[in-house]
Amino acid sequence: MRLTHGVFTLLICGSVLWVVSSAAKLKAPPGCDSMLAFSSEVSSLSEGNGNIHSRSLSAWSWRSSTVKNRIPSTLWEAECSSSFCSSPNPGHKDGHNLNSVPVYQDVLVLNRQDGKRCYTASYQSVAVGCTCVWAQTSTN
Repeated sequence: MRLTHGVFTLLICGSVLWVVSSAAKLKAPPGCDSMLAFSSEVSSLSEGNGNIHSRSLSAWSWRSSTVKNRIPSTLWEAECSSSFCSSPNPGHKDGHNLNSVPVYQDVLVLNRQDGKRCYTASYQSVAVGCTCVWAQTSTN
């Protein structure tokens, strides 16, 4: 189907007007400055990474924490399987010179205010994996 420039412009303008008029009907709850819309799509933790959490020299497992009045309600956090790293060379004790430590990332979360339909945004530090680092010595 071929649309002429005028019809195409009319469709775009009509769509924009519909979005603007629909948004105008939404009112923020009393005591809130604005309304927030978000997607509820969730992707798998291991999707596309080939389960690196179990194949890593600094392996970790996943632990979940759920808070009812938080978005996202469930956060998954890495927990290092050991304080030492696995040796990359079988038969060598190189792994004892290396420590397994968590790697953190700040994640934006929304926390519901008591008894209201309002949320406050804040960052929460979450361990997203573990990595190997040289063990600390008194000269480090």
